[in-house]
Amino acid sequence: MSVRVSAVGLVLLVSCSTTPPPAASFATPIATAATAAAATVTAPPMAWRRIADIPTPRSEVAAVVFRENVYVIGGFGGGRVVEVFDGQSWRKGPDLPIEVDHAMAAAIEDGASAGVYLVGGNTPAPTARAFKLESGGWKELARMPAPRSQAAAVASGSSIYVVGGYDGQRLVAPTYAYDTVADRWTMVAPIPTPRDHLAVARVADRICAVGGRRLSLTTNLAALECYEPGADRWEKLPDAPTARGGVGAAVVRDRMVFVGGEQPTGTYREVEIFDPRTRSWSRAPDLPTPRHGIGVAALRNTVYVMSGGPTPGGSQTPVCEALDIR
Repeated sequence: MSVRVSAVGLVLLVSCSTTPPPAASFATPIATAATAAAATVTAPPMAWRRIADIPTPRSEVAAVVFRENVYVIGGFGGGRVVEVFDGQSWRKGPDLPIEVDHAMAAAIEDGASAGVYLVGGNTPAPTARAFKLESGGWKELARMPAPRSQAAAVASGSSIYVVGGYDGQRLVAPTYAYDTVADRWTMVAPIPTPRDHLAVARVADRICAVGGRRLSLTTNLAALECYEPGADRWEKLPDAPTARGGVGAAVVRDRMVFVGGEQPTGTYREVEIFDPRTRSWSRAPDLPTPRHGIGVAALRNTVYVMSGGPTPGGSQTPVCEALDIR
């Protein structure tokens, strides 16, 4: 992979009380007779399936789900291309106004701010520009406080958080929060482990960043750190079993599925699942077509891995695969 490595005026309300807000936590569930009985039922094993190939093979894409559709945006091999998957087939979306790779996407499902958002990326240098897809076209928004690419983004409420990444010279630690109602950016608590080519997902109302690297395929990371917006703080959680960058993650059935990645000698097939209730990792079936720079998204109970690079660096494949999570 090239070193060109692949949000919210969040208004923080300060309480007059001297008592800090209670910390959110991943609670451990209480076993019951019903859950014990359910555990004895043997379900068929999970298995990946090949779905329709993406029309434009790409890598270092951004991907997000909005209203039951998976949007795959930009990337090497199609910097302006937007293609949309409805669970069965692909259709073309409105082209981006700029060519971009290593960008970050998030979506707001409801309300006045509903839509698909795209921020940052390489054009070819890291950019601070941001856009929203609405009424069939892309509208430019307030720019991020500084350029950033190879980061990760996720929505929580009416805010979009941009985590980690690269500014063209160095890794960046500040977390950007974008207020989609006010069209305004602010900085919140920095990520404890700055990194690029990481993945982020919203897990149990926290913003959880996993994997990534330090600007090199030889410095892959396994770190899992979660940000609590209400307390404006990060917490370190158990590392992923496999250190890797160029990854993706999505949440299904309240669990985070971590997939993909690259190293100097190849790409990763490992698929790992983090359960916030037990704060533990488990192994899922291997990805049949290992790759990096992927679009990873969850639609209902299915994780989709779209396109990406099957070999380290700027390769592309049309292959798309899906795993139904039980």
